[in-house]
Amino acid sequence: MEINDTNQKEALFSPGCEPVVEDEERRRLLWLMAEYFRTIGYSDIKARLPGFMPPPVLSGTIEDHRPDFTCRQTDSGRTPIILEIVTPSMVDDALAENRWSLLGSAAKLYNAELHFVVPKWSPLGPVDAALKRRLARMELTVNRVWTV
Repeated sequence: MEINDTNQKEALFSPGCEPVVEDEERRRLLWLMAEYFRTIGYSDIKARLPGFMPPPVLSGTIEDHRPDFTCRQTDSGRTPIILEIVTPSMVDDALAENRWSLLGSAAKLYNAELHFVVPKWSPLGPVDAALKRRLARMELTVNRVWTV
């Protein structure tokens, strides 16, 4: 493999842009949401999971990111949803702020709903409350925080 090939592959799979989520806890929650939305009839489902078409990479001013999951609702406007899986260790991760801001900007741009998914239980305490506080400090508009 030539150096240029390696650089191109690294560019395609820079952190936050990989087509498949590597973290097992995030992947488990992502499978649950993909199956749920498929069951209720939402369309154009894209997920960072094996066997799914991954969502497109969003270009940001600081860095690019690929949403964990996107789909369209069954309403008359087929409203898009951009969904992000958040584990307890990610809630206070300083690097998450750029990613979440980019997802929020994309949601506004595409008239999409922005949803976050957190585990129902964590040894670190309630993840949803901590995430909601962090998102409020970021002044990020979120349509729903799912606890699963």
